[in-house]
Amino acid sequence: MLKFKSPVYMLRRAIYIVTFLLLMIGNRSLAQCPVNMGFDMGTFQGWEGYTGTIHDPDGTITLNNQGIVNGIHTIIARKSKQTDPYAHFPVASPNGSNYVAMLGNDSRGGGQNKAQKLTYTFTVPQNNNNFSLIYYYAVVIEDPVDARHTDLNKPKFAAAVYNLSDNKPTDCANFDFVSIGTLPGFGAATTQTSNNDVYFKPWSPVTIDLRGYAGKTMRLEFTTNNCGPGGHFAYAYIDVNQNCTSPLSGNIICSGNNTMTLKAPSGFKAYAWYNGRNFTQVIGTDSTYKLSPLPPVGTQYSVVVTPYDGLGCQDTLTTTIQSSENLILNVKSSIAVCRNVGADITTPDITSGSDTAFVYTYYKDAACTTLIDDPTNITDVGTYYIKATPPSECFFVKPIRVSFLPTPVLKITSPPEVCEPLTVDITKAYVTAGSALIGNSPLTYYTDAAASQPLSNPDKIGKSGTYYIKAINTANGCADIEPVTVLINNLPIIKTSNIVACETADITSPAANAGNENIARYTYWLNAQCTDTLKHPEAITTTGRYYIRAYSAAGCYVSTAIDVAVYPYPVTTVTDPPAVIFPQTIDITHAFTTQVGTQFAFYIDSLATRLLPDPSKISVRGTYYIQAYNLNNCAKIFPVHVKILPPVIVDYGINTFTPNGDGNNDVFRLKITKAVRLNHFRVYNSWGALLFETTDYLKGWDGASNGKKMPVGTYYWIMDAYDLYLNKPIQQSGSVTIVL
Repeated sequence: MLKFKSPVYMLRRAIYIVTFLLLMIGNRSLAQCPVNMGFDMGTFQGWEGYTGTIHDPDGTITLNNQGIVNGIHTIIARKSKQTDPYAHFPVASPNGSNYVAMLGNDSRGGGQNKAQKLTYTFTVPQNNNNFSLIYYYAVVIEDPVDARHTDLNKPKFAAAVYNLSDNKPTDCANFDFVSIGTLPGFGAATTQTSNNDVYFKPWSPVTIDLRGYAGKTMRLEFTTNNCGPGGHFAYAYIDVNQNCTSPLSGNIICSGNNTMTLKAPSGFKAYAWYNGRNFTQVIGTDSTYKLSPLPPVGTQYSVVVTPYDGLGCQDTLTTTIQSSENLILNVKSSIAVCRNVGADITTPDITSGSDTAFVYTYYKDAACTTLIDDPTNITDVGTYYIKATPPSECFFVKPIRVSFLPTPVLKITSPPEVCEPLTVDITKAYVTAGSALIGNSPLTYYTDAAASQPLSNPDKIGKSGTYYIKAINTANGCADIEPVTVLINNLPIIKTSNIVACETADITSPAANAGNENIARYTYWLNAQCTDTLKHPEAITTTGRYYIRAYSAAGCYVSTAIDVAVYPYPVTTVTDPPAVIFPQTIDITHAFTTQVGTQFAFYIDSLATRLLPDPSKISVRGTYYIQAYNLNNCAKIFPVHVKILPPVIVDYGINTFTPNGDGNNDVFRLKITKAVRLNHFRVYNSWGALLFETTDYLKGWDGASNGKKMPVGTYYWIMDAYDLYLNKPIQQSGSVTIVL
């Protein structure tokens, strides 16, 4: 629901809320409104736009981005026939203008605490102290009702007139409207958001008195904002009528009338009408006052207007009864235009010879109740009505009959797309089949939509593009110009590289087709006519010439030859060499059969990336690889298995010896092979004294120490060595006994 920011504001805001028709007015003559104040140019020329944010929870607004923002500041044309998406009232202003402005939108959520503003700066005409602003507004606003929202941070609309000359706001023209409970004049929108809290006020007029500001520079300001948390919106529609009239209208006696009605600006709380400036007796209390019989010319009437609380100041408006001028309105009785152009009844020639003071509006009915959506583009035969309004507000209405001349109607079927180098003929009958042509005038062809640049070769077009066909009724010059689309697809670009391969060749590989462009698929053939299919283009085994046809996505194709040379792999047999016992080595340079032209290389890995340093002396068991390659650089890799058996490293079974000099078992030594590198061999007595030490595995202990024979008994040995086969250290100990 909607309510006022405070109780004092409740009734006043019902009158003045959110979107506007602005009229700048002098009291007695048709005042010239500032340029585009009413968006009549269909643009924001002369207006300044701003965007920013509303802060939560204090509701202060920061507008730090200057410039018109599409979607935030929006021009809407009457001919678009839009209705508001929530309230469904017409977006077009009821005053008949062609454009309105929309300030804000319904986007919210996700922290969109946005605010937006429109301003227009103008100068009140010199010597005009009876100047007023009259604006229409329509507003759609979402009212949050949860505890997070206060009067400060709810969606709002504000209107103000600022006196730039004196650097202060005007006294009676600044309003601030906020969505708070039961706002008078508002209704619930027929289409709701999920919270069912969208309210609206349809188009309504408001006036702002600027009397006494002659020569002052003023700025008109309008602002809308979402709520502080960003989850609720407010937006407004604004319109400005470029025909600025007096605050009091109806003061002109129109010819033929015997009554007249004086009209005060709408939207005030109270009205009091008086004869002249005699304020002793009230003669009327409505916004209008009907006079019958007609008073004499020169009679004065006054009205005291009282605004709602807080929305302006009490004021007195005075008008003088005048007679209407002898005005002339000339309107063509009828116009006939070409059917496909649309009739424009707003051009000066339609009302040529009429008085220049008229402002024209255009209607579908003689009572002038239904405006024409777009009087510059009438597409239906019929009688329409032009209403001419002079400064006096008397008006004249005259009809104009709109009809349409016989006009050719082209029906175009664009030709099928082709592939270059073919051309397209748009003069063929099927292209314009079904057209309604008039007379025997030939069709003409152009490169531009205005049909000003003739197409020299419509029967042989070699370039894709949009071209134009023109049919004309030579009797009246009415023509129809329609586009025709020509699509000539580019051929694929295929760049093949001849293939040299071993055993099988693959012409589908990227290497065979590098640099190709605009290709969707390939086919492969045995002959140049591409009639004999190559069944396995990925595994060709025979040297020869083959053919590739490349297709674009549009089906265009080109064919090209590719030469393929297929060579055999070398033929050889590899035999694993016999096993040996370490530290013997194996020679694999003769582990295969040879053939003329074949060479061999030896590797540690199966990918043939690490050469074997000496394939004739391999000392480590494992799998090695022999690469056989021929003069055509075709190579095969064969594994060869090298078996080097482990040796008997050390015989630890010897535990006695007889060092008696008989030449038999006189020396104690361990049986150690060359597969062991001896670091040291030491012998100790039972007391731990070192008796013997050597690093030579061939030397042994003769039972003596420092030349002295050791007695019979048990002695202890320690060996420290390294196993060259298993690549690990050996540490061993034991005992030996001397016997005789």
